[in-house]
Amino acid sequence: MKKSLIVIFSLVMLIPLILTGCGREYTYGKVERDNSLTGGNLSFVYDEVTHTATFGGLGEAVLYYEADESLGKIAGNRIGFKIYAPCDVTDYSKAKLNFQGEEITGGAFMQTVYGQVMNYFVLTPLVSETNREFEVKVTWTQEAQAQIYKIKIADGTKFLGPNE
Repeated sequence: MKKSLIVIFSLVMLIPLILTGCGREYTYGKVERDNSLTGGNLSFVYDEVTHTATFGGLGEAVLYYEADESLGKIAGNRIGFKIYAPCDVTDYSKAKLNFQGEEITGGAFMQTVYGQVMNYFVLTPLVSETNREFEVKVTWTQEAQAQIYKIKIADGTKFLGPNE
């Protein structure tokens, strides 16, 4: 009887882990436009249910930016956005970002202002007719589940060229 109770108790404890995954699940942080409004005066909508940020819309255009070697940026159309850490995450030293084939660890991607690490990071990726949708994957701590944010350019949005 005692062994049966132990087995039942163990199963009851394992079921939530199996259903939700093994890592800690944080609430998603919010996504906003970057302060510089990279990409221009575009509409912006963030859906907190699907974790999808959508830029632009019919008749709107993403600005073109010249190359900036000092920032390591090549020329092209760009958008900018911030992703905030969940409120209950305060140590970013184990945070990991996966974005467009690159992995950045140790929280090195978090924004720093006057030597102070902020609770968000900013990305200004290139976008184009063929690169309209992508994902940003963030793991805030080693024990946490990855959070996936979807970024898209709305149908009907144009991409300006260098002289437009």
